[in-house]
Amino acid sequence: MAEEESGYVSAPLLSVSEAAKELGVGKQIIYQLVENGEIRAVKASGGGILIEKKSLDDFRAAGRMP
Repeated sequence: MAEEESGYVSAPLLSVSEAAKELGVGKQIIYQLVENGEIRAVKASGGGILIEKKSLDDFRAAGRMP
């Protein structure tokens, strides 16, 4: 059953460093996962990106670890 995705990301949001630590990977892997659309993120006003924690948790639960 596919979950319908809205155009919005939900809180909590993690920095790239926090997301990398959660998955046990480097920051570059997080950037690649975002670029490939495997995890959801938004651009922060300061120019960085913030990762949707639910998306990260779903990615890990699906066993799709890099």
